[in-house]
Amino acid sequence: MFAPTAQCVIWRNELLSGLSPQDVGFLRSRLDELDQKEGYVAANTWLRKEIESYALLNKLSMLRPAIEREYKSMGTDSEEDRKAALAWLRKTVNRLHYMDSLITELSGDELSQFADKKSAEFMREFEDLRASYGDKEAFSFMEWELEKTGLGYLSYRKELATQIKEIDIQKVNEAMSKRMKTKEWWIRQIKKQWMTVENVLRECQQVKKYKSPYVSSWSLNKFRQQQHNNLKFLESWEAVNDCGQAFTLKQLSDKGVSNPKNRVAEMAVRSRGMKELAEEMGHVGYLLTLTAPSKYHANSGGRKNPKFYAAGCPSPRDAHKYLNGVWRRFRAWCKREDKAFYGLRTVEPHADGCPHWHFVVWLRPDDAQTYLDKFEEYALQEDGEEHGASEHRFTAVKDNPNKGSIIGYLLKYIQKNLTGEYIDLDHEGAVGGKEGAARAIAWARMHRIRQFQFFGGVSVTVWRELRRLGMNAAPSACLDIYHAANRKDWKDFVKRMGGVFAGRNQTLKPAYTTEDTNQFGEAVPKLKGVVAALSGEFVKTRIYEWAVQRIQKGSLFLDGEAVPWTRVNNCTPPSGGGNYQPTYQ
Repeated sequence: MFAPTAQCVIWRNELLSGLSPQDVGFLRSRLDELDQKEGYVAANTWLRKEIESYALLNKLSMLRPAIEREYKSMGTDSEEDRKAALAWLRKTVNRLHYMDSLITELSGDELSQFADKKSAEFMREFEDLRASYGDKEAFSFMEWELEKTGLGYLSYRKELATQIKEIDIQKVNEAMSKRMKTKEWWIRQIKKQWMTVENVLRECQQVKKYKSPYVSSWSLNKFRQQQHNNLKFLESWEAVNDCGQAFTLKQLSDKGVSNPKNRVAEMAVRSRGMKELAEEMGHVGYLLTLTAPSKYHANSGGRKNPKFYAAGCPSPRDAHKYLNGVWRRFRAWCKREDKAFYGLRTVEPHADGCPHWHFVVWLRPDDAQTYLDKFEEYALQEDGEEHGASEHRFTAVKDNPNKGSIIGYLLKYIQKNLTGEYIDLDHEGAVGGKEGAARAIAWARMHRIRQFQFFGGVSVTVWRELRRLGMNAAPSACLDIYHAANRKDWKDFVKRMGGVFAGRNQTLKPAYTTEDTNQFGEAVPKLKGVVAALSGEFVKTRIYEWAVQRIQKGSLFLDGEAVPWTRVNNCTPPSGGGNYQPTYQ
């Protein structure tokens, strides 16, 4: 009754085969203990319940310690708890199925080699299927590979078909297959999988205040390594135009809005201009905050949130999608009811990585109360009865210069999430200002969430394009708009462009061409200048063609030829000649 039978031993060996030696040792030890105390039947019953979890954990590598700890912490006191914990473990391991070869740790040459292997395997299989069975089988294989990476290609293609009436599916498929034959495409897909890893670590309580706010330590290290790699790349490549002017990509990056300091400066100018315009027009300003329901938060007050796990562990992108849905429905109502407004939205994370939104909005005084009441109504439509929803889900503070302008709060949010300058302590994350900003940027990059977005007003692209022009190249047809942009007067610029409610009727619009195609045969829109909406007059702001090459001392071109690169094409030189020094603030 107590000692296992010969058939029982064979059955156990089959179940334990394939597990790690450590797991096998632990399970056999536990089975021997149960055999002696309760008999082999009870021991087999225990093994039958436990074997699946060990088989799943055995599929993991780097993430196993955190996942196993979280799985065991979920509790197995009741059958219901055990089933819930096992369901979470199954889901987690399934999401990580693409993390083979320790993809989470690949970087540099190893990552490049892995991507090279994946692209070569795909190209070989795709071309073999096409040669043997035709395009249909080859593209079916391609779609299977795409779905395996979690890209949702079929959904993308369906959405594309709704946007383009006469879409050529064959051409779209061909372009995608060409992408998948390059190692660069596979490197990007591998890096996108890192978001899945981050979401799993968040579910394992690795993202929280006093431990690792906003993002896990793993993601923060990835972000810092990527920053270092980007810097090395920018310093070792240069852009050269057909007049012989050359700049390192680092120099160009420092001059543009990709430089956080320049980005802060530009947003400060635009925010101040909007406030001045609002005061002139008699509009009122509000600072609004919109947060997600409790189920989107992995922890609350430093403790695990059971609602989060019951809801299937929604990711930060899921929470962002929810907030965006509230915003879109509310904006649709505003459009129907003619409640016009303008301002800026910022997105920042709670300590547990769940996003929340801040708005600065200006609107007509007569619309204010109706606007706020309706926004709150939309914010409380989902789980509006839960504890704390009415107090925290939606808040509004009216602009009161006597208590501090809302622009001051707005600039604080911008600094907090970009540079961390002038912020001694990030209270939300309990870290220093610059550390908090680095973590906020890492969070936004990892989850691919846009941190800032202006709404209403006019095109900032026109503003930037006009500021590229030297005085001698300034267009006579829109000289007043050019001068407003050049002296950084956003208020006057918006007025001359048609006002804050101009929308598509603004005076000037960006002008693009689609003459060029990329290496996959697709038309690539290229910004060439600005165009007057009414007269159609075109103002060219990008004159010279540029190329990118590795820096080689004593020579402008590497191996006699430079490689075109669209990101820096067509920078405009100053009218006085010499090396171009672009300005963007």
